[in-house]
Amino acid sequence: MAPLDNNESVPDAVQKPSSDNRRSSAGRQSTFQWAPYLFLLPTLGIMFLFSVFPMLYGFWMSVQAFDVIRGTAAFVGLGNYLKLLHDPQFGLSVLNTAWYTLSVVPLIVAGSIAIAVFLRESRPARLLARVGFYIPFVLSPVVVATSWKWLLNEDLGVIDGFLKWVGVSTIPWLTDDFSARVCVVLITVWNLLGFYMLMVLAGLSQISAELYEAARIEGATGWQRFWRITLPMLRPTILLVFILATIHATQAFEMILLLTAGGPGDATR
Repeated sequence: MAPLDNNESVPDAVQKPSSDNRRSSAGRQSTFQWAPYLFLLPTLGIMFLFSVFPMLYGFWMSVQAFDVIRGTAAFVGLGNYLKLLHDPQFGLSVLNTAWYTLSVVPLIVAGSIAIAVFLRESRPARLLARVGFYIPFVLSPVVVATSWKWLLNEDLGVIDGFLKWVGVSTIPWLTDDFSARVCVVLITVWNLLGFYMLMVLAGLSQISAELYEAARIEGATGWQRFWRITLPMLRPTILLVFILATIHATQAFEMILLLTAGGPGDATR
């Protein structure tokens, strides 16, 4: 085949793609880039409607002073926040919330791990025990608080009634500062423990039984298997339990309001 002369040119169709092909390729590329975002639009719209918009609207309301009688509002900037920071009750509430959270979260984390490991190892009535631990979580906080307030009533409560019957002095469960705090913490843990126990059980189910079998063959004790295998493999689940339990504790309101209404005094405010 004779070499191509320098003066001869390559046909246009071979030298460069046509403008129609370039436009078609650019159109396909543009469609590919935007397609995922178009599919996400409905979900993002719902998130904005039910999460972002209420948060922004709540902040807008917080920088206004409302006149309930006249039904008017005036912009006050950060005045409401400054007023809150100078309120002595605010500092007390922060301290009580911190104490409550630091008491509830470790108990939930440790309790959920202990119960989940126990239910995983013990075969008889395991399903029944899981349901029993989970039932308090599905109950309404109003039902839980009302039931426990009746049980812990100093005059008519079942628990103090039993103590009187056996000849033991009654305990001011919800009328003493320390007792009220302890009761609020324990009732909260009882209410939430079942949910987090199921989360830990789900994490345990992802751990291969071969790891435990190999450790058992090597002579590892039950505590060594728990410390060297179970806990390291459960770290992501434990972190999730810790975060969610902290959120639950800091948002607690209904149960404390119905149990003690912030009392006695300001002990649980």
